[in-house]
Amino acid sequence: MAQLVGTDEIESFRIELTEIGRSLRSSFRRHTSSFRSSSASLKDDAVEENDLQWTEIERLPTFERLRSSLFDEYDDGSVVDGEGKRVVDVTKIGAPERRMFIEKLIKHTENDNLRLLQKIRKRTDK
Repeated sequence: MAQLVGTDEIESFRIELTEIGRSLRSSFRRHTSSFRSSSASLKDDAVEENDLQWTEIERLPTFERLRSSLFDEYDDGSVVDGEGKRVVDVTKIGAPERRMFIEKLIKHTENDNLRLLQKIRKRTDK
């Protein structure tokens, strides 16, 4: 039967996974940078880094996975260029990050609703 794991053990596991992901990304970047052009490699690295981070989240236990998300790197309220995203436990984020997270969710929902209404309008116009 599975043992119950304490929050400290889960947190240390999450930190360990984050460090492993960082080391994999840095070693991968070193090997691929000589084979790609700079503009293409930046796009590919960003996509691959994002994929690695989502893979990292998928490997977490179910309860931890539900509470984890990717957040943009911020420094004094502005997005840091080139830093990408980081894995965050959404139950432990501060008020400003929580506000930005909710605003992004609402913004995407509004865009989705707008697209849905536009598609319905096109169908009725036919």
